[in-house]
Amino acid sequence: MPRQISILNIGGHPKDAILYAGGTMALHAANGDRVCILTPTHGLSHHVRAIDAIKRGEKVDVGALIEERKIEFTEAAAELGVTDSRFLGYDGNVALPREEIINDIADVIGDVRPDVIVTHWPHDTVAGHSNATRMTLLAIEAAGGMRPDMRYAPH
Repeated sequence: MPRQISILNIGGHPKDAILYAGGTMALHAANGDRVCILTPTHGLSHHVRAIDAIKRGEKVDVGALIEERKIEFTEAAAELGVTDSRFLGYDGNVALPREEIINDIADVIGDVRPDVIVTHWPHDTVAGHSNATRMTLLAIEAAGGMRPDMRYAPH
């Protein structure tokens, strides 16, 4: 029997990890591999209905929309057979890597201890995608070193 592997799939926005690599994650989950899907942002920066409502001057319950996105993300992952989905909930309008997001991603890496990390191309033309990848690369480095309040042994 082949050795089970651990895979961490990171998408810049909630839908990205599902749409771009969902089939691969479903295959690995069905084969018994440990699969974790992570999104650092809530993805509202691209929520067309909310943007249109704001333009019309309507009040938008941002907290409810974020919770809706989180539920959709978790349910979509479950449809793929993935029970470990991590929704960090940061604002998607992150222009540059942020240390707290990098450390949160590093903590997931330390917890999951992936053999493989799947994410976007670092030069993706969507800023949220390329930035998520830059933060992931920095998080890999952070997970392998020592940080204050680190909950796990360096990976």
